[in-house]
Amino acid sequence: MSAIAPSAMRLARVSTRLLAVLALAAGVAQAQGAVADGEAPDLETSRAATAAIGRRLGSADARVSSLRTGRGGIMCGSVDVRNRMGTFTGPRPFVFEPGTGVVGRLPEGPELRNPASIAEYRSMERTRALFAAHCID
Repeated sequence: MSAIAPSAMRLARVSTRLLAVLALAAGVAQAQGAVADGEAPDLETSRAATAAIGRRLGSADARVSSLRTGRGGIMCGSVDVRNRMGTFTGPRPFVFEPGTGVVGRLPEGPELRNPASIAEYRSMERTRALFAAHCID
């Protein structure tokens, strides 16, 4: 029985080391900003995008994810904001133009079919065009 205990302990140490190496490798990949479909944005532009989303969409606690730099320096990502009832509506794509500070969340079908005004419809169409031109591969 004493012969089994040392081999089991060696296996446990090797397993622990392997898990540590894998965790370290995952942390390094995350720290390097591994983004599958675009460059990772710089911190200043990320903060500007988050602030613009909070102002434009009226949600100070918006959840921004998948933030990346698309073609032409346009910021692309996903945002989840609260509705009037206080619940999160679900993540939807958004675009942010750093030069102008314009931010727009991709509209859903009901929004496009029933816009509040012509100006709102044009804004939604501009957002869709920016996203298609700069964020879709």
